[in-house]
Amino acid sequence: MLSVSLLAAFPDLVEHALDFGVTGRARERGLWRWQGFGLHDFAADARKSIDARPAAGGPGMVLMAGPLDRTLAAARQWHQCKPTVVFLSPDGAPLTQARVRDFAQLTDLCFVAGRYEGIDQRWIDVNVDAVVSLGDYVLSGGELAAAVVVDACVRLLPGALGDGESTQYESFADTQGGRLDWPQYALTGGEASLPEGLQGGDHAAIERWRLKQALARTWRRRPDLLARAQLSLEERALLREIALES
Repeated sequence: MLSVSLLAAFPDLVEHALDFGVTGRARERGLWRWQGFGLHDFAADARKSIDARPAAGGPGMVLMAGPLDRTLAAARQWHQCKPTVVFLSPDGAPLTQARVRDFAQLTDLCFVAGRYEGIDQRWIDVNVDAVVSLGDYVLSGGELAAAVVVDACVRLLPGALGDGESTQYESFADTQGGRLDWPQYALTGGEASLPEGLQGGDHAAIERWRLKQALARTWRRRPDLLARAQLSLEERALLREIALES
């Protein structure tokens, strides 16, 4: 079972998001468990203060180490171990499917959601194992980012999806991260309007068509993925076809 906790100013934001769909069903099946820890609950004063002005001046507020220390201690007690601590921050390493797979293979994960101008760097230096970013933009806080990462991890757990092969055939699923998914079409009885490559029942031809479409989509939308991918001879040949047809 994967145990996931969150240290945040507003952990309920994540709690509600994870109650639905794949994550909710997987939790009901006992594939993973979850606990949010609110920083305000571990404040040391009557005002429930969790932040302070930046050292040496500047705008905004910074989350203090004291409440974070106490909240992390409570999370460790819940985990009954020292979990891997992941801080969600726009200045972190970009989240990739490979990193998600690594997280999903762990047994204990503790996410930390920043707020305001961020977290006291001294606390990060001592306690954080990885800093992850969803992209080059800034959110009001890391709670929603944590929900995204937890969702991405849980769907990889064995038994979380109705079809275990679903995660093998989707964007970024190949270990080299070299292509996006091919276009999908619903089986609704209107097969005559489907692309020719999906008609006829020739499985080898269908697989080739799907691979070519996936490469074409990646070539148009995310050429950076192809630039660093380890492509097979067949994939290189298909890319030459795509370039000639464009």
